[in-house]
Amino acid sequence: FELVGHALVIGYAAQAAGFVYFAMTMNMTKGKNYQLSSIYGMIVMLSAFILLYNQWKAWEDNFSLNADGMYTAVGNTLFSNGYRYLNWSIDVPLLLLQLVLVTGIDVGTGFSNKNLQVTSSGLLMIYLGYIGQFYENKDEAGPLIIFGVIGCVFYIIMLAIVIQCVNHAKTNLKTETGKYKMQLVAGIFIVFWTIYPISYFMPLISYSAEGVVIRQFIYTVADVVSKVIYGIILTQICMDESDAAEKEEDAASVVAA
Repeated sequence: FELVGHALVIGYAAQAAGFVYFAMTMNMTKGKNYQLSSIYGMIVMLSAFILLYNQWKAWEDNFSLNADGMYTAVGNTLFSNGYRYLNWSIDVPLLLLQLVLVTGIDVGTGFSNKNLQVTSSGLLMIYLGYIGQFYENKDEAGPLIIFGVIGCVFYIIMLAIVIQCVNHAKTNLKTETGKYKMQLVAGIFIVFWTIYPISYFMPLISYSAEGVVIRQFIYTVADVVSKVIYGIILTQICMDESDAAEKEEDAASVVAA
């Protein structure tokens, strides 16, 4: 119980710190796309802060220590993971749009539009998971599995588009540091975004109090890494590329003079 409470506190504190970081560094990047990426980051941090703070408050309010030294449910409300999905429906599209902006890949038009493809696949993944989490019953796990598996299909589609964007950036970014940091971004997607589906299926792995704790802890750690750390790395890439572009402009001015 305390582990989850502490993780949620660290989670919303990290989002608050991320908001301050993006606000302070927004003017340290040049170009409309790079500054827009920082604005997206600030919105994500604010949204995640509100969610994780309310999750922490609900966690503290809905359980109480009894005489046997065990935490049991109290009150008239239930602690729900559904709010996380509603928060992700805001954050995930913005996190993905940040990546498209920073990588500079050609967005395309119509159904080939990268923004449309990556956000729609991300949202379908989330909404299917949102529906599936209402069926967390170890004796009737069919709907949980079905919605989860279909959601994972859209996750794989989303991940394929993300890798395409990352590969484009590794080829076209000006700085070696930017290319290296883009590899870190790819690692965050492959590792930390993938543990979300694993946590989704936790009721099948461990339908117990321990499973609930593990699930909440994993969700919160993943939120910190896939939002705060991910956003900071993207911002650093923007700063590296802005500095490189500025040096090129200065060099061209000297040659012209």
